[in-house]
Amino acid sequence: METPLVVVVTGPPAAGKTTIARELAARLRLPLITKDTVKEALFDGLGTGDLAWSQRLGAATYLVLEALVEESVSAGAGLVLEANFVRGEAEVRLSALPARFVQVHCSAPLELLVERYAARERHPGHVDAERIDALRKAVASGRHDPLELPGKTIRIETTNPIDIDALAARIA
Repeated sequence: METPLVVVVTGPPAAGKTTIARELAARLRLPLITKDTVKEALFDGLGTGDLAWSQRLGAATYLVLEALVEESVSAGAGLVLEANFVRGEAEVRLSALPARFVQVHCSAPLELLVERYAARERHPGHVDAERIDALRKAVASGRHDPLELPGKTIRIETTNPIDIDALAARIA
């Protein structure tokens, strides 16, 4: 059996991860698992609340993502996985998987991230208006820097449009 390809698309909030991941999944013909898809389903099923509730569901979401990746890889299936993973927290469980990893780390200048973050419309459960200062601190601290995963890391700056075909070719 061929080693499954796991493409991890990560970076800080509002860096364009979901857009890149959707297009890559389509080009690579791989299933896509995104943090917000899972978290928003949890909001719809369990309800929304304050920032603490959103953070609690966020922590559960990462556990769900990791379990789904483990199931896919154990079945021999690759996928594209997108989330704003925290450096130093996500690597242990992912690195243990028998997969070929390619990490796509998305970034943009801080002020552009803040502008995008403030302007985007998402599920109200995210309570984004209360998180802008946290975004600034997270970027400054390196919280969403590239993960320590085996395999190739491709860094992309999302200020300008990305050539998805060229990126998919680098991954494939």
